[in-house]
Amino acid sequence: MTLLFDIAPYAEPVAADVAGREIYKRFQDEPDTLVIAVVDAANRPIGLIDRNNFLVRMAAQYGYALWSGRPVSFWMQTDPVIADGEMTVAEFCGRVLEERPSELLQGFIVTCGGRYAGVGTALALLQATATATATYAGEMSRMAEEAQGALAAKERFLAVMSHEIRTPLNGVLGVAEIVRRKSHQADLAPFIDTILDSGRTLLRLLNDALDLSRAQASGLELQEEPLAAATLLDDVIGLWSAHAELKGVRFHAAYEGPKDLWLLADRDRLRQVLNNLVGNALKFTAIGAVEVRLRAVVEGDCARLTGEVSDTGPGVPAELREAIFSPFHQAEAGVRLGGAGLGLAVCRQIVERMNGTIRVLEAPGGGACFVFEAPLYHVPAPAAAEAPGSPVEAAGGALHVLIVDDNATNRLVAATLCEMFGCTSEMVGDGADAVAAAATGRFDLVLMDIKMPGMDGVEATRRIRSGGGAWSQAPIIALTANADPADAAFYRASGMNGVVEKPLKPERLLAAMSAVLQMDPAEPVECAA
Repeated sequence: MTLLFDIAPYAEPVAADVAGREIYKRFQDEPDTLVIAVVDAANRPIGLIDRNNFLVRMAAQYGYALWSGRPVSFWMQTDPVIADGEMTVAEFCGRVLEERPSELLQGFIVTCGGRYAGVGTALALLQATATATATYAGEMSRMAEEAQGALAAKERFLAVMSHEIRTPLNGVLGVAEIVRRKSHQADLAPFIDTILDSGRTLLRLLNDALDLSRAQASGLELQEEPLAAATLLDDVIGLWSAHAELKGVRFHAAYEGPKDLWLLADRDRLRQVLNNLVGNALKFTAIGAVEVRLRAVVEGDCARLTGEVSDTGPGVPAELREAIFSPFHQAEAGVRLGGAGLGLAVCRQIVERMNGTIRVLEAPGGGACFVFEAPLYHVPAPAAAEAPGSPVEAAGGALHVLIVDDNATNRLVAATLCEMFGCTSEMVGDGADAVAAAATGRFDLVLMDIKMPGMDGVEATRRIRSGGGAWSQAPIIALTANADPADAAFYRASGMNGVVEKPLKPERLLAAMSAVLQMDPAEPVECAA
């Protein structure tokens, strides 16, 4: 059985009187360090410093001149999760998931005889439960009961931690995006960008873990739609150019192929592959350059899409070039720099679902060159559609929106975005109140959370649709972190008109609101029983 000692390595702790500037420098020098333990003179743990809480508080409340001289006792979490290293991972997960699930997001401390021995993270627990599942599955004949226990622990851990992580993270990213758009103070921009970058990194790690779990269970699906091949790198360039510039690494991305080529593919999954590969390349490249090349060659009814991401980092040893595409396998440099070891495994799963291949070669400059290929159908360019107006224009006047969410931060984000769009809004915190509010007929549109205690968003939608009268046909948009094609189809079958994924992005919410308001109100919405 895996012990906590096995997944919580010893990392240098700090004393309570260490100044904040030292913690800031350590987080800057160690970009993959997520938590730091605080100990007393006898090496007993007395607190924990979480990277994101530290940076968010610094950016939101204090200037460097004020907080840099304060001791870490001012910042640290004074009641961290602490466990003896001899405890098994299964026992630990069972206890903490019942008692203090959300606190796992800030890490935990492992002790030996009451003294500090190491520090662990929720990600390390996820790795351990996944590895245990794979190990037990291979020995099912003699360890069937333990295998089922490990599988159940992994699935429960994924389900609980997905919700626990996404809920506060959606709020952080949503509020930070609003602050970025509203702030006119240039000196705050780097701090806001730090919040957004850190949050997006956590979200990518979470998505990688969940995508890998779905893929292993044959649940990772592709949502194909026409897309312009020449635009696939726009998101990559926008996301990574500034990061490369700050790191002092040259970054170049180019598309080679017909400018008017349209492909039938899953845009988000292709971007996920490209972003994972580019993020890896920049992580391992301290000096030199990262280059991205995307080529499209028409071959009959198909087009062969080839992506290459090369760097001038340490490269990948020949004997590890196959293993690194397996979950939690990393080269020596990857272990040293940290990370989950999930990104490349997810890339392989996505590319293989596209009937493609992915491999790593030695780059001409001595680094690594990751190459993926996928055959995709090319399709005619879609007919040009008239750009949708704002929700205000679509409705012929100011919209009144009902916002339904059990999380106060999420309600604040949605209400602020509605205000930015020129809409008025009211907010409720559960499904039952949403049904009652909708029945008043005051609302032109409903933004509905899915997972809520008591009556969830799906049941609330069904009750609204069955109410009769014009108010029961008001457009309803699902706001959810679970927006896979199967989930979206289920929400629509339940009576919803559209789906927007959390964390909310202003342009996506605006587009969805505009789209559902342009539907024919004379056609009643069908609702599955």
